[in-house]
Amino acid sequence: MPAFIKTEEVLKILRMKIFLSILMFLFTASLSAQNNKKAESPAAYPKIVIALGGAKGGNISPETLGRIIDSTLTASDEKGNRFTVVRFRSIYKFKNSYEDPQTGERKTADDMRVNDFSNTNLMSELWRQSIKDNAAKGDQMLLDNIIVRLKNGNKIMAPAITFNVTGDL
Repeated sequence: MPAFIKTEEVLKILRMKIFLSILMFLFTASLSAQNNKKAESPAAYPKIVIALGGAKGGNISPETLGRIIDSTLTASDEKGNRFTVVRFRSIYKFKNSYEDPQTGERKTADDMRVNDFSNTNLMSELWRQSIKDNAAKGDQMLLDNIIVRLKNGNKIMAPAITFNVTGDL
């Protein structure tokens, strides 16, 4: 009788090992199938062009910047399809003058202001007004960290655009 019990226990253990082996095989196969999904290549995404008031960056006069600053940021591809701007960052670089406390001399230093805008394609009224009031030759406005929602719902980062404020134009 004891030999029969041992054989029964051995069979039970053997069945359990076979069951666990099959389970591990199925688990491994499902993981490998999930990892084999092909991600969209960046080449599959459209080439996005960003514009502010129709301007795509470059040299700009303070007056022109003051006019286009009230416009929405737009995103489109080479076919003219428009996409939604989900968020972006505005970095405004300028020269700031101050009085050196030790020498009493007036000096200039580079300064900048940064603002992130989410769930909008338009800068806040206060931000736009500040740029209109203070834009001067030598300033620079960079719009970067631009996230665009594609037609299929995917979000991608679009290229930054830079405006260099000049006295010309």
